[in-house]
Amino acid sequence: MKQTQSGATKALIPWPQLLRCSLAFITLILASETLAHGEKAQQAGLRMRTINWFDTEISPRSVAVNEEVVISGKFIPSKHWPRHMASIEEMAFLNVGVPGPKFIRVSSHVNGTPMIRSTSFELGKLYEYEIVLKARTPGRYHVHPVMSVKGAGPIIGPAFWVDITGDQADFVNTVTTLSGDTIDLETYGLSTSIALHVFWTLIAMAWIAFWLRNMRSKPVIMPRFIAVQKLGKNRADEMITSRESLVGMFTVGIIVTLIGISWAVTEQYVPQTIPLQTGWVPVEPMENPTTDDLVKVKVSNATYRIPGRSFEVQLTITNNTDAPLRIGEFATANIRFINAEVLDIKPEDPDHLIASSSVEIIGKPIQPGETSVVQMIVEDALWETQRLTSLVYDPDSFFAGMLFLYDDTGKRYYREIAGIMIPSFI
Repeated sequence: MKQTQSGATKALIPWPQLLRCSLAFITLILASETLAHGEKAQQAGLRMRTINWFDTEISPRSVAVNEEVVISGKFIPSKHWPRHMASIEEMAFLNVGVPGPKFIRVSSHVNGTPMIRSTSFELGKLYEYEIVLKARTPGRYHVHPVMSVKGAGPIIGPAFWVDITGDQADFVNTVTTLSGDTIDLETYGLSTSIALHVFWTLIAMAWIAFWLRNMRSKPVIMPRFIAVQKLGKNRADEMITSRESLVGMFTVGIIVTLIGISWAVTEQYVPQTIPLQTGWVPVEPMENPTTDDLVKVKVSNATYRIPGRSFEVQLTITNNTDAPLRIGEFATANIRFINAEVLDIKPEDPDHLIASSSVEIIGKPIQPGETSVVQMIVEDALWETQRLTSLVYDPDSFFAGMLFLYDDTGKRYYREIAGIMIPSFI
């Protein structure tokens, strides 16, 4: 008898389920907070060939609750936008990437046009943006500009850490409506929204309960589903009883009546309304101050040496300016590779994607009116840690990025460069 009880007890213990629950609990305890946005998970080719973000700045980096933060910068949609990906030329929306509602958006503009609505952008054209945020929740947050492209998803720009101090209880989010009323957006209509959700949830539960009635003695849903599979969909209506039809018609009538009453009440108490701003607005591109007539750049060949994490590209550069030019920076996939002989730029924190002395130039400065062949070597561990090395396994191995050139006075010229990158395993 004891053996039987022991065997029964052993059979009743769900050891696999207990093991999975234990592992899940241990993982929950040991897991650290996730602060990144997963941009490294995107294919290297997509990050390189979508949007060239540059001059990105977030200021100030430390604010109190209710104070404003400004995100600004420029971007150029790549001329080499992947053909298999939905294009930014169709529809896009300027957004912000933060871990939750830690800010509210006060305003956003692209080339001076308010970005309440969606828009589209031309490939290879220059745009300047500004987003004003208001601090809401204390903490330390990684803040990105984001371009949400219809059919392609979010394309994340460079990020900076922003610290918010103070108490969220002090946060104020009031606006003045077109009718002159001042309302608090944090609480406006909240009680009504909760009441409506509860009310319609109860109706939905009552509707489901009607069809799940007498499930033990007289099941309804699964037997009818099996019967429909056997008899065919054309005979499905035969299973609906007159009582069920009556209840269905009564329910539809009640719902339509309630919707009508809700509309009448809304018209009575809120007569002035405007639709949600979901339209499309055109944005004219900026005039590029460094036109192709001044500086021309052509990629002759490019290789990536896997053992040394070294990207080498041969460039043919024509300088039509009135001063010698030197390459100061190569930027791609939100990473800035710097030539320390031209620029003194260092990362502000470990998460700032700047390789301050990673560019080596073989060749002399390009003189005015001269066309020169220059070898650029970009070597840094960021190629590996940011998963750009996966580019060599893409079907086309096509790279793209921004090349920044400087004259002796510090004036900057920029061009997008692109081409096939051949991997080297030695």
